[in-house]
Amino acid sequence: MNVPPKPEYVLGHSESELQRLSLQAQYWGEATLELLQRAGIGPGMRVLDLGCGAGDVSILAATLVGSSGSVVGVDRSAEAIAGATRRANATGMTQIQFQVANLEEYGSAQRFDGIIGRFVLLYLADPAAALRKLLRLVRPDGVVAFLEMDMTAAHSVPPVALVETAMEWVRETFRRARVPLDLGPQIWRIFRAAGLPDPSLMVRWKAEPAPASAGTHYFVETVRSLLPMMERVGVASASEVDIETLATRLQGALMAEQATMLSPSVVGTWSRMQE
Repeated sequence: MNVPPKPEYVLGHSESELQRLSLQAQYWGEATLELLQRAGIGPGMRVLDLGCGAGDVSILAATLVGSSGSVVGVDRSAEAIAGATRRANATGMTQIQFQVANLEEYGSAQRFDGIIGRFVLLYLADPAAALRKLLRLVRPDGVVAFLEMDMTAAHSVPPVALVETAMEWVRETFRRARVPLDLGPQIWRIFRAAGLPDPSLMVRWKAEPAPASAGTHYFVETVRSLLPMMERVGVASASEVDIETLATRLQGALMAEQATMLSPSVVGTWSRMQE
């Protein structure tokens, strides 16, 4: 088995991955909006969105800061930034700017009123060290808010063999790629290690009865993006996964057992810089 070093982004940067990110934005949009609102993102603020991907969180933040505020979204993928820029231009939101940058080395001449991110810290080699460095860009009393996942929480009730197998394909691929499965419940430790005051936390989790169309669609598109890495690290083959029929098979298996599909949980964590 050829186990690679921890990749920059285990899900890749394909066009289908950009589409998956938009689907992810719909699936976790309410939780993300709630986090930003509870953290205090509001009109007139200057906000930095780390690992902005297709730009969904940046656009969401832009609706909160309004025309008097501004949002800078940064991502290492030039393809993602190009797509995010097109989307922002289409919305007419001139307060958003996107930049290609390595998050762990990002610098800016301006200071921000808030720094945010969704499902980004788990892909950093040392998230506490990276966050500590980035906090230099945040003004005193500025907001720091991140949404991260706990993949270990995903399961079906009662257990459905195919669902549990497919979920384990995803988890094992992340394990072998040395990406943490359960960073969400641990973000408070990262905040503390970065020098932030003890944060507030919220947890959100989705339960969907069979056939769980929304959940299985999101899950299958995640498997699709992950499949090259899944094969590379020896978790499952393309023929075993059979991605084009996977959604139908998952939904059929859930219906047969009249089961509930439970998503990974997401943990929103926010704090403010000390004045």
